[in-house]
Amino acid sequence: MSEKCLIAEFRNTEKFRTAIEVLETGDFTMDEVSIVTHAEDKNLAELRQVTEADENALSSEKTTAASTLAGGTLGAALGTMTMMGPMLVAGPIFGMAAGAVGGSLLSAINRWGVEHDVAAQYEAKVRDGSVLIIVTGDAIRVDEAAAMLRTVPPTSLEQFDK
Repeated sequence: MSEKCLIAEFRNTEKFRTAIEVLETGDFTMDEVSIVTHAEDKNLAELRQVTEADENALSSEKTTAASTLAGGTLGAALGTMTMMGPMLVAGPIFGMAAGAVGGSLLSAINRWGVEHDVAAQYEAKVRDGSVLIIVTGDAIRVDEAAAMLRTVPPTSLEQFDK
């Protein structure tokens, strides 16, 4: 089965949050989904703080609130995002970027068939305030994610063959 990469761009934080929740209903996990945002994104910084605080709290009421606000497993990824240059990254794309020559988002998504100039455009979009959801995996699973994300809808949605 062929491998694919899906990149969904969101300029609206509420749509991004909804997209995370939509993917969770499809049982997508942190092994399939990566999140990329600019390190100075104030909206996601607030969301990360809520997620981190609620993950550390013992109250099931607070945990439920965090799950509702940020999603469950995928929402928790916001609390574990790692700095990579001027970006915060969570999910498997970070491991790929860390191991890639140059250690950048550009290098990591090039491995998924995204042309260099297209990858550079995505980096520029993140610098300008967009948030990316990147889904990688077999063609059937990525097509399922694309169909689900179209219901939100994202600012842009593209698929690439590995």
